[in-house]
Parts: sequence; C-alpha cells; structure tokens
Amino acid sequence: MEPELSPAELYGRLSRFLQTEAFSLIPIPGGASSRRYFRLSFEDPLYFPRSEVLLMQVPQSERTVLEDYLNIDYYLRRMGVATPRVYEIKLEEGWLFAEYVEAPTVEAFLQQHPHKTPEVVSAVVEFLKQMQRKCRWEEHCPAFQRRFDPEKYRFEFEFHVREQLLEYHFGRSVEPEVWEPFVETICRKLDVAFPVFVHRDFQSSNLFWRSGNADGALAVIDFQDARYGTPVYDLVSCLWDSYIPIPEAFREEMLREFYPALAEIGVEWDWDTYRVLVDYTVIQRKLHDAGAFAYNHRRFGNHRFLHYILPAIEMALSAMEKYPEFDPVAGCLRELIE
Repeated sequence: MEPELSPAELYGRLSRFLQTEAFSLIPIPGGASSRRYFRLSFEDPLYFPRSEVLLMQVPQSERTVLEDYLNIDYYLRRMGVATPRVYEIKLEEGWLFAEYVEAPTVEAFLQQHPHKTPEVVSAVVEFLKQMQRKCRWEEHCPAFQRRFDPEKYRFEFEFHVREQLLEYHFGRSVEPEVWEPFVETICRKLDVAFPVFVHRDFQSSNLFWRSGNADGALAVIDFQDARYGTPVYDLVSCLWDSYIPIPEAFREEMLREFYPALAEIGVEWDWDTYRVLVDYTVIQRKLHDAGAFAYNHRRFGNHRFLHYILPAIEMALSAMEKYPEFDPVAGCLRELIE
C-alpha cells in the first residue's frame, strides 16, 4: 500500500500546483473507502470560481476512479440529475476538485432532525425514480460498460463477506457445502440485466439535502462505481441505510410507493417477484456493507464504522429468515452476533 501524504506534504504539493499558499486545508470525514476528502478555503477565489472547494484524493492504484467520476458526472448533468460541479482533475496526483456544498448530507440532516425522516426519505425515493427515468442507455458512459452480474456478486461475497468479515474480522469460517449453494442462489436470482442506471452506493451519506434550492432539494455524489442492472439495488441501499434508522412499516410503505415506477422503465415484475428480489438484494447489500466496514478497519485501522457491522448483519438476517433454504448460513451469522 502506497504511503499516505501527511497534511503538510499535501499542502505543499497543492500550493505548488495552485501557485498560492493563501488557503487552508481542512480534512473532512469520508466513507468506508480509501478516498480522502478535504475542504480548501481560499482567501481569494483566484484559481477556482468559489472560495470553498472540495478536494477528493484517491490512491495511485485507483486513479481510474477520477476519470470514471468525471465521465459519469458529465453524463448525469446532461440527463438532468443534480450533482456538485466538478472543476478539475489532476490524474498524476489523484486529485479531483469540485464544488463544496454547504448543505448537509441527508445523513447529517436526519441525525439532527430525525422527525423529518418520512419527508426526506420520501423525497429520496422520488429522486431515485426520476433518476432511473432520466438516465437512458449510453454505451460510452462507464456505468453502461459494466453491470451487476453473477461474477460481480460472487466477488463481493467471497472478498468482502467470507474473507474480510467472517475470516479476518470474526475469525470464523463457513463450510463450502453450506456457503457455496447460498452464494450461488443469491447470485443467480439477482442476475438482472435491465439497462437501468445503478448508482451503486445510493445512501444518506452520498446525498445532499438542499431544502428550498431552486434546482431541487437533492444532489448526488460518489457515483464513480455506477453500473447497470437491477432497478431495486439503489432502492434497497436507501431504505436499508446503515447510517439512519428507518422504521420497518415506513420501508414497506416506500416499497409500495416505488413499485408502480418499475413499469415506467420497462420492468414488468409482479409483486411477489419484486418482493423476493428486494429481499435477496437486502441480503447481498447488507452483508457486503458489513464486510466493507470490516475491511476498512483492517486496511486503514479506522474504527469509525465498526459499530455498523452488527446492525448490517441483523438487517440481512431479517430478510434471510423468510427463506428456510438460507437457515444454515443464517445460523452461522446468528452465532456471531449473539
């Protein structure tokens, strides 16, 4: 793993690139990834159009992320989906400079105003429906050059769940004859090849709540891993969010609210098919999340996300318990959290 620049080293490189030292560099807590975020505050907006700028820094091994982010941002803005403006990227340094949004994320807003959860989450689901309608297929967009296929799901089960969560974090293993049929069942069921744009991490930490904004209350970020496939993945990501509590009854209400929108994008599922695919997606997504939190701790020594691991497993178990064929794996997971 490449060495991480100290704040002083990063400031020096930035000042040489920007040809000024008249700015401050303020770290911003990031998500469960290798990316680092900073706020640049300039005394005078000489280089960028605003005095407050967001810097995203990625490791050298992940520099293609910047190109994907820029290309998908351009695509989303053309499709009428609100995103913070990207000013510039510098690939050799792994830097992306973008508009610094003063508005809070949905996560931060709802932590301060939990009584607003129904209003805000309803708006997020509506935003998702509109995004899926607007984001038509374009072959040159990176999101439509990759999809959620069985290979992708298997990788996440093997790397994030079996290796990082079970073996490294909990020090446990699951017998192949138990684990492999479970993984294969989920992967095959979720092999849905609709030409639907999938953000991939559509959760409260990646949405800004701009109440009263003329361009809409919501703006989305962190879409560099977008792909195409199942239209319920992003829905599950926001309704089974690890960072904000959402009552089960309200989840069901939102699932029913979203269901008619599927026909508008050409997805003709009956209710039972839809509901099973939601359950299977909850299982896959929340076990992946738990594994990502464990991996983040193992790789970076970051304790911030550790307390989200058990609730994520609980969410997966709640869905798994509806399906007796998953009892062997559910039993193994239950032992870990009791």
